[in-house]
Amino acid sequence: MRSPVVVVGAGAAGLAVSRALVGAGLDHLVLERHDVGDTWRTQRWDSFRLNTPGWMNATLGSVAPTSFSYRDEVVQLLGERAESLPVRTHTPVVDVGHDGSRFVVRTPEEQIYASAVVLASGFLNVRRVPSQAGLLARRLLQLHTGDYRSASQLPAGAVLVVGSAQSGCQIAEDLAVAGRRVYLSTSRVGRWPWTYRGRELIGWLVDCGFWDQRRQDLADPAETRAPTPVVASGGRSLSLPMLARLGVSLLGRLGSVDGEKMTFEGSVTENIAFADQVATRLTGIADAFIAQHAIEAPAAEADLGAGRLEHTTIPELDLAAAGVSTVIWCTGFTADLSWVRLPILDEAGRPRNNRCGTPVPGMWLIGVPWLTRRRSGILYGLPDDADEVVQGISRHLA
Repeated sequence: MRSPVVVVGAGAAGLAVSRALVGAGLDHLVLERHDVGDTWRTQRWDSFRLNTPGWMNATLGSVAPTSFSYRDEVVQLLGERAESLPVRTHTPVVDVGHDGSRFVVRTPEEQIYASAVVLASGFLNVRRVPSQAGLLARRLLQLHTGDYRSASQLPAGAVLVVGSAQSGCQIAEDLAVAGRRVYLSTSRVGRWPWTYRGRELIGWLVDCGFWDQRRQDLADPAETRAPTPVVASGGRSLSLPMLARLGVSLLGRLGSVDGEKMTFEGSVTENIAFADQVATRLTGIADAFIAQHAIEAPAAEADLGAGRLEHTTIPELDLAAAGVSTVIWCTGFTADLSWVRLPILDEAGRPRNNRCGTPVPGMWLIGVPWLTRRRSGILYGLPDDADEVVQGISRHLA
């Protein structure tokens, strides 16, 4: 079979490219190994809700500007977007190669020959669990972020959540609200207050160009590898002190594991201070923009997520004595591109790219954090990146 363009993946990124290809009048085929929006369907907990408002999520279709879509709504919206697009579900791509003149995309059923290929299969969809997990007592239920659905699926007892970035903090909150005893192993992750000077802080950051920053605009390139600052779903602030007020016991960064014993390193107080520093930096960016443009904005509201916390250091936790029955590893995701038989990965296994293009002519990426700018890794950035991909494909085909 032949198709001028093959898009691998029918999530939000792949569908954004497909719509842009339709707009450009380019024939193509989208291949999805499971169902449309599979990652949203299978790797999000029951109460999951977006933390960006509808006006930033145009790639989902018709959503109210001030709404925060729940998991099932996102899946439904993506399914509706796919109905008019050339999507084949339950068609896994097992190999992508090149025969010297064209790409060869292999599925279990056939070979598809294409002049261009777009990799939109997701770059944060393979569960990453530290080696310490294998040293825990066998009685414990261990889950990853992608496996957690709700407190009701867990056995009775306390829960240890390892990782305090976006998912870890939100899952700890979900469990605490459900009345579970929660321990949270923390690390250095920023945060931002949701409301600032009369509106969403994220809105100020859009207006001032924060989300349009490129790698070369950053004073410290390491910022591209930093976790996204924490904010709660549905348009709310969230921080370690706020979780502590819900009854969550805060621990340092995970150290060693020996059966029922776990040690924790570093200072929770320092992690809280780091998060506050990031919040201050982000609100300072908004302040500078407001001053530069002489915008009449109210004074800053009280930051409910900030402040010192009375905290007792817990260097070691006996899981049995603490009544812990479940450990949830909120330790992130990685990608598996081993099925791409072409030189697109660097020594660390990360995609090599020049903006949306790869070192292989005719092959493009989308859905990668910091692909073209800061917003590339979120729904807000997909339409622009999709347009750039399709412009490149049009030139390549011509």
